[in-house]
Amino acid sequence: MNEIFPSKQRKFGELLARYLSERDCSDNELAKNIRVPPEFVDQWLNEKLYDLRGKHVAKLVKFFELTDDQEDELLTASGCRQTFGKLLEFYMYKNGFSNNALAKKIGGKPAITVCRWVNEEVKRPRGENVKEVAEILNILKLSPQKVVEFFLLASCAPPIDSKTVGEFIKTNDVASEIDNDNQDELPAELKSIPIPGIPISHPCQFFGRQDILKQLRRAWQQPSALQHVAIIGKRRSGKTSLLKYLQYISETSAIELRSGQPQGWNGWLPRDFQFVFIDFQYFPMTKPAILLSHILDKLNLPKPSNCDLISFSQVLDKHLTKPTVMLFDEIGAGLQAPDLDATFWANMKAFGENNCANGKLGFVVTAHEPIQILAKESGKESSFFNIFGHPVHLKPLAKTEALELINSFARPLPAADTDWLLQNSGGWPALLQLLCDARLLALEEGDNSDAWKTEGLERIEPFVELLLKG
Repeated sequence: MNEIFPSKQRKFGELLARYLSERDCSDNELAKNIRVPPEFVDQWLNEKLYDLRGKHVAKLVKFFELTDDQEDELLTASGCRQTFGKLLEFYMYKNGFSNNALAKKIGGKPAITVCRWVNEEVKRPRGENVKEVAEILNILKLSPQKVVEFFLLASCAPPIDSKTVGEFIKTNDVASEIDNDNQDELPAELKSIPIPGIPISHPCQFFGRQDILKQLRRAWQQPSALQHVAIIGKRRSGKTSLLKYLQYISETSAIELRSGQPQGWNGWLPRDFQFVFIDFQYFPMTKPAILLSHILDKLNLPKPSNCDLISFSQVLDKHLTKPTVMLFDEIGAGLQAPDLDATFWANMKAFGENNCANGKLGFVVTAHEPIQILAKESGKESSFFNIFGHPVHLKPLAKTEALELINSFARPLPAADTDWLLQNSGGWPALLQLLCDARLLALEEGDNSDAWKTEGLERIEPFVELLLKG
């Protein structure tokens, strides 16, 4: 029999029902003790494991005082042995570690790093981090099979003899690919290098936009009556980077930020807020049931079996307690989606008009044109697009902001180069990143000619519309 991944002779709901019966414990009593909504327990009993996470399994093991064999059986039935994030969270909570506590223990790593591991935004953590986590969580003291399991789920080489690893791979359905070079997480220390062509992935990479940040703060001054903001900008103008900054800034410690950050908020941070990022260019997000389920999942709220607009609103009304902002990126793509019809947008309007969750739900949307125009062109005019009382248009960075970006790189640039970069980028961050990347690459290769300028201009040519507008 497969020792680590045995055949599921009992389903999770069956095991949970058995333990409840043996302890003469009600569903509500269990929910209260492990601090989850009663709906979660009901879903688990009916094999709806959408909301089941590693921390929940760890709490169940503790509450029912399960033996090692019972723990193994429950963990396997839960599905938590299929991904690194869920298994990591199980071991974290079993050993009494929160995201912040584990981050501090791992040499002061940013809490956002651990959060991304647990939420499975990072599929392949750095090998040295996985080893340190395994030591802290006492995983290395477990059986060799469990050690191998933990490391292989992270695509890392286990600190176990190759024979044991080989035997495990042959007898267990777990990924055996070891990849310690192509890491999918933020580096321990973000390098001061350009980021050409993609949105930022960390708040310390964000520059400028103080005027927009001030407007956002005004829109969110009353957490029980959140106002809504529409960010309008051409492609490559920085819309997604701004949303990513909002998504992560309140989770990022001061030591991870540049001096002076966060700018524009005078020390204020939306620390009690929670954000959900939605990219309508990602096809699954154009399907209402998938979209609504995704939002509830990110908010760690109960997910009804039939997640439609009615059940979605009921869950928000009953369970949403924190100010919550939906970050809708490229809403134009959402308007083009046939399944996101007039009824869907009308309900979004109701959610945003304090008719749901006691006014704790706000929206920030991005588009390349005014949203009312996009709605009309798509034949989906809706009063939802009239609730955005804070329309803001992305402009080039101010000179001081652009200089801050240029001067953030590890290698200082001559004044003449800086002037050329400012002039030819027009102050747009995306163009600055591309041009700075060309210049720094030439310096690294010892090329002192002006060939980098030609290359840089060729690289920004597809985006010169930004300059023409500026």
